[in-house]
Amino acid sequence: MKEPDAGGQIRPPSPQSPQTGAGPAPADGQPPRGELPPPGQYPPPGQYPPPGYPAGEYPYGGYPYGYAAPQPMNSMALASFIVSLVSLFSCPLLGGISVYLGRRARDEIRRTGQQGDGLAQAGVIIGWCGVGFGVLIALFMVVYFGFILAMLNNTTAGF
Repeated sequence: MKEPDAGGQIRPPSPQSPQTGAGPAPADGQPPRGELPPPGQYPPPGQYPPPGYPAGEYPYGGYPYGYAAPQPMNSMALASFIVSLVSLFSCPLLGGISVYLGRRARDEIRRTGQQGDGLAQAGVIIGWCGVGFGVLIALFMVVYFGFILAMLNNTTAGF
């Protein structure tokens, strides 16, 4: 808006308006923040840039291409982990299957770059724990029933 001066004359507004607080343009040639670029510098919104547009400049805040999609989870690693948990709570003999699945999964993960190496490693470790637990149960049963048989032999030999 034009403002009258002390003599009643209307003068044009100053180049720096007090409402916007915008200063002179930066030295790199970019418009100050909040202002539109000069016409012709960027393509109109909704249109593709001209063929010779320099690579690496994204005037509208777009992201560069090249982000890799995440790799899928290895299903054998997940199966190894689940079987290892089942081996701990119900059937310790399944620990051997879990160890086998976990080792195969880790080899496949190294070859393909899929996710799930931690699950495969956990399946192997928990599987070995299940195998060890199964061996301890088997030893306990052998000793227990051996003791019972020894007791029965001693009691029948006395009659």
